[in-house]
Amino acid sequence: MNLSADRERYLGPEYLAALARGHIEPLLHRDPQRPPRLYRLVTWLAARLIPILFRFHVQGLENLPPPPYLLAANHQAWFDALFLLAALPSRPMIYTMGRRESVFDRAWKRWLLRRMGVFPISPQMGELDATALVSVYQLLGLGAVVLIFPEGRYSVGRTLQPLKRGVAHFSLQSGVPIVPVALAGLDHWRLGGVIEVSIAPPLSPDPPRWWSLNQRVSELVETVRESILGAFGRRRGAAAGGGGLLESIRTRVSGRRRRP
Repeated sequence: MNLSADRERYLGPEYLAALARGHIEPLLHRDPQRPPRLYRLVTWLAARLIPILFRFHVQGLENLPPPPYLLAANHQAWFDALFLLAALPSRPMIYTMGRRESVFDRAWKRWLLRRMGVFPISPQMGELDATALVSVYQLLGLGAVVLIFPEGRYSVGRTLQPLKRGVAHFSLQSGVPIVPVALAGLDHWRLGGVIEVSIAPPLSPDPPRWWSLNQRVSELVETVRESILGAFGRRRGAAAGGGGLLESIRTRVSGRRRRP
């Protein structure tokens, strides 16, 4: 964990308690800067084969902050994460979640998925279990990138399902930014088709000092939603020479940061 960086950001009690608990999830790869060989092989192949098989466009890599951070992406297909691995830097590892009861129900799956940065969750009523919450905070404490699909289910095209609040809660507790990502073309993919990955500027959380945590969570979730939708228009906006919705989101976020 980067202690000097931690001193410069707000750290919530939930995040600090998770770090104090130590290692509790055996299916968690503990070194995001040293990915397993299988992860390195898959990301290497994805980065080289996907641009050959598809017209693969990635925009906004310059918006990625130093890790740790949270990726918040729309969810179009079960293989979304593979295209993100092809688009983003290979280090640190990008971690994501899988249901313990179904995705981790075989020994070979547990062996494979742990090496691909997938860790188990057992959600109840749409909420993560306590062990999964601790895993997210521990990964952020180790300097990892954690990918979350805040819709919780698939969406179609450039629309979004209502976002769950977890990604904003993690950000506010740990003090790490959220990087909104828009994926397009994976809901009706075909070989040679256009697949777009658009990365919006990061949203850095304001420490919950003046408003209640719940108010900040709700507002940050809405900003993430608008930023993903805005990222869908980045390529068209750049071609037209205008910022459009994304520019208005930047203005909103910067305005909030100036608020006393």
